[in-house]
Amino acid sequence: MAPMQGIMAMGIDRTEQLFLYLDDLERAKLALVFFLHLAALLTVFRGAAAQPGAFLGRFPVLTASWMNIMLSAIALAAAVCVISILAGRHSGIATVLFVNAGVISLYVIEFTVMLSRGFFKRLLDDGLQPEIRTAICFIIMVNAGYFTLMFLKDILLSDNLGIW
Repeated sequence: MAPMQGIMAMGIDRTEQLFLYLDDLERAKLALVFFLHLAALLTVFRGAAAQPGAFLGRFPVLTASWMNIMLSAIALAAAVCVISILAGRHSGIATVLFVNAGVISLYVIEFTVMLSRGFFKRLLDDGLQPEIRTAICFIIMVNAGYFTLMFLKDILLSDNLGIW
């Protein structure tokens, strides 16, 4: 087996830097990264604000009001974009994907905890043990995180804007 064969099988066989010149295509890719993380952060922070006992609910700077939720989500999504730009300029596309995969995994964990304590607890009427509920939520959210990452990979590897 040749080295790097697994990476090439994923379609990440290019080694050039990403976000080097920030042309229209690069700005569109960066906007997608920003809005993807912004939507996930808004959902996480709003869910934490609505759910008593949520871990992020302990930080009022994140969840006290809609203004705090918006500002925190925008700031953190912008930070992920800056880190993605730096990783893309210095290390290439694989590092950008690994950085975004790490951040998406944090969302997956938080969504898992919130769903197992909220939605699925009400849906199943405490018919299942909490560990089984958490396992079900984790499987669902890992699949959602995987498909989000594959969507992001396809966009970041694209060579043009649009469908054609």
